[in-house]
Amino acid sequence: MKLIQSIFFLLLTFFILLKPSFSEETNLPKPIRAFHFVLRAVPLEKAYWMVDEAKKAGFNVIVVQLTDGVKLDKAPWTPRSDAWSKKEFISWIEYVRNIGMEFVPEVKFLTHQEKFFQKESRLMFNSKTYDPRQSEVYKKVFAIIDEVIELSHPKAFHIGHDEVAGFNLKSKEKWLKPDEPVLPADLFYQDVMKIYNYLKTKNIEIWMWGDMLISPDEFLELSSGSLKAFHGTLPGYGKDLRAKLPKDIVICDWHYKDDQEDFPSLSVMQKEGFRVIGATWVNERTIKNFSKYASKHKAYGMMATTWWHVQKRNWDVVERIIKVSGENFLKDFPDGK
Repeated sequence: MKLIQSIFFLLLTFFILLKPSFSEETNLPKPIRAFHFVLRAVPLEKAYWMVDEAKKAGFNVIVVQLTDGVKLDKAPWTPRSDAWSKKEFISWIEYVRNIGMEFVPEVKFLTHQEKFFQKESRLMFNSKTYDPRQSEVYKKVFAIIDEVIELSHPKAFHIGHDEVAGFNLKSKEKWLKPDEPVLPADLFYQDVMKIYNYLKTKNIEIWMWGDMLISPDEFLELSSGSLKAFHGTLPGYGKDLRAKLPKDIVICDWHYKDDQEDFPSLSVMQKEGFRVIGATWVNERTIKNFSKYASKHKAYGMMATTWWHVQKRNWDVVERIIKVSGENFLKDFPDGK
C-alpha cells in the first residue's frame, strides 16, 4: 500500500510540474495580429466571412466592440431588431476559437456612451461620459463584464476609454452642450482603476485605447497632421496620466492617417514598460509604416480596425483592410518572433 501511495504522489508531482501555470494557460498568441470590428448591423454570415478572411490573411485575434448589435441580459442598451441572439453570439465565438483564433471583447466604458448607457442620463457626467462618482454605474459595468466573461471566457478584455468628449474645442462643439463640463483626468484614472482591479481578480488582461494618454506637446517633431490621435491635451491627461497607470495594461495606440515613418508614441510607451499594440485603419501607407515601426520597437503586435465600413457594408473596403493589414502584420510580426 505504501509503495502504491508513493507512486501515486510521484505521478501527481510529475503532472503538476508539467502542467503550465494558470497565467501561462491564459496567454494570448504572441505576437498579436488582431482584426477589429463593431458588432452592430452585422449579418451573421458576414461575421463568419470576416473571420475566415482574417484567418487566411494571418490574423490570430478577433476583437469585437459590443453594442446594441447583440442581445445581452445585463446590457444597459436596447438591442436592435437585427441584433444577434446570445446563442448566435456564443456559436460564432466557438467558431473563432475552433479555427485557431482568440476572441477579445471590447465594451465602450466611460466615454462614447452612445455605445453603452445610451440614454441613462441620471448616471452621466455629461451627455457622452458616464459619472465615475456614482456607485450604480459600476453595478451595471461589472454586470456586463461578468456576462461577457461567462459567455466568451476571454483572455483579455478591451475597456475602451478613447476620445473623452471635449478634449479639444472641436470635440467639445461636436459632442457637448455649451454648459457641459469635460471629465477631469482624476475621474478618468479612477474609472480605469476600478475596472482594472475588477478584471485583475479574474486573471484577465486589460486593453485600452491610448489617445488620451499622449499629447502633441511630447512629440513636437511630428507634423500637425500626424498628431490627430494625440488627445491627452487637458490638464492631468497625457504623460501625467500614463505615469499613474499600471504597466500591465495593454495600450492600443491608434494612428489612422499618418504619412510619416516614425510613430514615437509607441516607442515611448514601450520604454515606460507598457505593452503596446499599434492600431491602423484603411490608409495603406500608415498600415505599412506603422507595422514596420512597431516591429522594430518590439511592440506586442498590431490591430486592424474597420469602424463604420462594416456597418455601411463596404465589404470591398473591409476585404482590402484584411488583405493589406494581414500581409504587413504577418511579415513584420511572424509567429515565434
